[in-house]
Amino acid sequence: MMNKLILVIDDEAEIRSLLSRFLGRKGFSVLVAGTLKEGRKLYNDSKPELVFLDVNLPDGNGLNELKHINSSKFHSKIIMMSAFDHNEVKMEAIQYGASDFLSKPFNIARLDQVVQTQLTNTSNI
Repeated sequence: MMNKLILVIDDEAEIRSLLSRFLGRKGFSVLVAGTLKEGRKLYNDSKPELVFLDVNLPDGNGLNELKHINSSKFHSKIIMMSAFDHNEVKMEAIQYGASDFLSKPFNIARLDQVVQTQLTNTSNI
């Protein structure tokens, strides 16, 4: 799983830092963005294998970005994240093609499980 690229799009600096440090220690290359605009540019320029995408961002809705990413030619696995643990948001995210959903704050064991599961089989990306 080494050398896989992961993009984190979240407006919370603490979340970006936590994910970047955790994933970096696991041997992944990590890019971070605090806005959808910045995240979209990084996504288009780098084509990451996995994206952590917050639902609520200052310049838009992550669910809309999820639809945009899934309509592109390059398909990454997308993990949606939100501090608001609403079942309808989770169901909508999965319906729009999210690979998984993490409620914030998330526990590290769950985070590790999600990363391992999503990056074990990336041949269909």
